[in-house]
Order: sequence, then C-alpha cells, then structure tokens
Amino acid sequence: MKATRRDDEAPAGGKAMRSSTSRVLSLALAAATIAGTPLPAAPSEAQAFVPYVYVDPMTKLEAFRCLVPKGWKVEGKITWSANPALPAQSRFRFHDPNGVDELNLFPTLAFFWTNNAMFLQTNPPGTLRFNTLVAKPLDLDTAFAQVVVPGARKGAANLVVTRKEKVPELAALAKGRPVQGLRSSADAGKIRVTYLEGGKAIEEEIYAAVASFAFDLPGSGFTPGYFIDYWYIDYVFSFRAAKGALASRSKTFQTMIYSMKLNPRWFAKVVHTKEALVAQATRGIKVMGNIGSTVASASSNLREDQMKDWERRQAIQEKVVQNQSDNIRGVERFRDPHADKEVELPSGYGHAWANNLGEYIVTESPSFNPNVGSNLHWEAMPAAR
Repeated sequence: MKATRRDDEAPAGGKAMRSSTSRVLSLALAAATIAGTPLPAAPSEAQAFVPYVYVDPMTKLEAFRCLVPKGWKVEGKITWSANPALPAQSRFRFHDPNGVDELNLFPTLAFFWTNNAMFLQTNPPGTLRFNTLVAKPLDLDTAFAQVVVPGARKGAANLVVTRKEKVPELAALAKGRPVQGLRSSADAGKIRVTYLEGGKAIEEEIYAAVASFAFDLPGSGFTPGYFIDYWYIDYVFSFRAAKGALASRSKTFQTMIYSMKLNPRWFAKVVHTKEALVAQATRGIKVMGNIGSTVASASSNLREDQMKDWERRQAIQEKVVQNQSDNIRGVERFRDPHADKEVELPSGYGHAWANNLGEYIVTESPSFNPNVGSNLHWEAMPAAR
C-alpha cells in the first residue's frame, strides 16, 4: 500500500521546525570584500581588525557583518533552495593565509524520521522525504564521531579526540522556545581534536548541537498512530590554530565571534521564505526550482513574536560565547567615538584606536599613533564604562 501525506503531517520546516531560524553561528556570509583602505603600519605588538560585510545577492540585503583580522581571507557562500527545512544554507571559512588559524562555520544538516512503517517503506533511510534526508536520529557523541568530525576534517592524519565537554547554553539555543504539541529536545557540546595537516600539528575545538522536533499524529483506518521527527545537526563551528597555540589565539577568535551581527531584515526573509515553502508543500505546490520568486515575495519585516524570539536567541548566543572555556576568552569593551557604540576587542593591549571606516587597532604601545602617515581620521577609544 502506498503511503500518502496527510495535510497535518507538516513537512520539514513546518510544525517540526522552531519558529525562528537564527543559526547565527552557523549561518553564512560570503563573497564580500574586506574594506580595502590600507591601515597604517602598526608595531609588532599591535593587532588590526577591519569590518567584513556580506550583502546577499539573492535578497539584495546585508545579511551579516563582523570584524576580521587585517589580512585574513574569507571563503564560502550562502545557497538558497526550495527545502522548507533549510531554505538558506551556508559554509564559511575565515582564515589566515600565512598560517593555520581558522574560524569555520559549517552547514546545518536536516533529517526526517518516523515509526510509520509505510512511510519508511516508501522512503527508506537514505532517500528524501519533503527534500529532507531520511535517517534515524543520532546522539551527540555519535553525531560528532560519524558526521561532524569526518565532515570537517576528512582525511586528517593522526586525528585524536583529546577532550569532550557539554555546552548547555548552545543546547538551549538549538532547542528553541516551547511549542504546543511539539516534543523538542537538544544536546550540545564541544570536542578538542589534534591532527596533522601538511606535516603541521593542528589543534581544533569543534562545537555542535543535535536537536529533535517530534510530534504525534493519530492513525486512520488500519494504520496506528505514529510520530514524525525532524532532527538536526546544527550550530557546527570551530576554532583552530597550531597545536599548543589555541589559547594564545583566543582573543582573536573571541573578537570575531562577539562582533558577528545578523541583520534582522535578512533574517526575516529566511523566516518568511521558510513559511511560504511549508505552505506550498502542504498544498502540494512545487516550486519548480525557482526559489528566487519565493524569496523575492517574502517579507523582510519580523512580526512581534518573531522579533522577540530573534532577540532571545541573540542573548543566548552572547551567553554561549561568554561561558566558553579559557581558550576562547579575553576581551575588553571600548567605545567607538565615531559610531558611538561599544565594541569588544582583545584584552591585554591597553590601547585601542578607531577610524571612520569602522576599522580598529589594538596596541600595547602608549606612543603609537595611527594618524601618523595615514590619510584617515583615527581617534583613541576610551574604555567602556
């Protein structure tokens, strides 16, 4: 007997999706250029940061901005599809071209599972149902071992896991707020790995969450009741450096993470595109590969409930960073006199400067003045009070 979809069996991204899709740490930003105005020469004990802004060509909106160390390269892209669970996907890499330091944002993976035997006969594991891969849920340790690490570091030589630790704040972010009729759960953690790459010893800390969103449906005729479970390997990101140097690079990674700001208007496009795709799938309408028209018609304004959820996720994200291990700590708050806002910059330098392009320099030298030899207007940044 052929299994058929009921109208109340929400496709991926419907009932089984959290109401917001703000995967801030794993959403992508891509193909933008770092501000090109050269910074003045700084003493060796200084570090310069420049703004990175991504404008999504699909939506024509700024999606994301952050600070990156001067000279670092950016690789990656956002891809849009007609998948209701994940209409906007990403893979993003910030890296030092003269070394091994990297900050990586990896794609979210979505899966479908059920105990409905007819559904599994029609769509067995390894096939797609509602454009979502059918697979039995994995626990966090298995997801790290079988999916996350092999996906991030396939072929790495002599890879050894040296540490495992839970990250409850990240689990709370992945789980989202309660939804009536939805059984949601999440587990999150981080692992430390070492491996060889090009003959160099590397150390990397990788974060991930496994989240499940299940709901029960009544049977009909001779079919018993069953559950539908959309589950995700989500919020996968990592920091890496030469073995033994991860702690010394912590200020750089901390500054980049703290400075990441998602544009709520772009985020609204993702949310409303997902809602439109869910409605189309429920009505049996195929997008026919033209996701652009669906994105274009989606609103870029958040409803009040969506804005509150977005703000809640922003707050949890900041808490995740604040509670990271000793390897990912050490920032100070300064006030940018040009933008009249607080900025997180690496601690321990003592002095910070800002220009009118949103670029920053931190230095240990009290005599260093970036205005010397520069055609930009630099001002000293006071410590935030």
